[in-house]
Amino acid sequence: MYKNAPLLLLAAGLFTCCDGTRNVRDYYFPVQRLIEGKVYAYAAEEGDTTERRYWYYRAFVRDSGLFFSGVQYDRFFQINQIVREKITSDGVIARQVLLYEADTAGQKLLPVEAVIESDDLFPFQVRDSHGVFLYRLRYRPPFDSAGEIYLIRNRRYLGPGPDFEWEGKKYPVIRFGLREAVGHQAEGSAEIEGEGEEWYAKGLGLVFFRKTFGETGQIRLAYRLREIFPMTELERRADRLYRAEEKAKEKPPQ
Repeated sequence: MYKNAPLLLLAAGLFTCCDGTRNVRDYYFPVQRLIEGKVYAYAAEEGDTTERRYWYYRAFVRDSGLFFSGVQYDRFFQINQIVREKITSDGVIARQVLLYEADTAGQKLLPVEAVIESDDLFPFQVRDSHGVFLYRLRYRPPFDSAGEIYLIRNRRYLGPGPDFEWEGKKYPVIRFGLREAVGHQAEGSAEIEGEGEEWYAKGLGLVFFRKTFGETGQIRLAYRLREIFPMTELERRADRLYRAEEKAKEKPPQ
């Protein structure tokens, strides 16, 4: 009864190889090379092109596995959010999300931990645009304890994108389509929907993203990777801005 076993194994192997599945793990951030941490600086390509978003990425090896964290800073070097992820054999999943919201007086940013309801961030195995990877969270802002804000994000693999040129070298790219809904629930409810794309370059990670919100697309965001540098450089820039602000305060009015 086992004389056809080798043929069955061969058929199973061919099905696994030829079912259209693609391994895209190398297109996520180079986690193993980010043990020491690096800052990815993204520049706006819509609206105010002087706008910047900085992400400090760092990997951690623990007994329970490989973990990855990202800290986002705005153009004034204030923290907006912290995301902690786990790298699994199947992909990247969210483990903790901290969002920084202003207090009722608007003087201080307070960390608020979100409840992660669906944790898919980046799949390592993709096949076609029909597969949907769901990321969903909710949290209560400090200025509105009776309300709740939620985010629903669907990612779909769209296939290859245009090569991304970085420091004189071209990197192959894959694209993910995004559909998002951001809502606020209180006594009533309000929700805004959006769509967009993310581009990931092999060996670099996220290099471009764009989003459009509203029925007429009145809210538009687009950012492209411009720089990668150590955390010491971000600290230097933040210190320079702080010193300039302090100097401006000391200047007597005309």
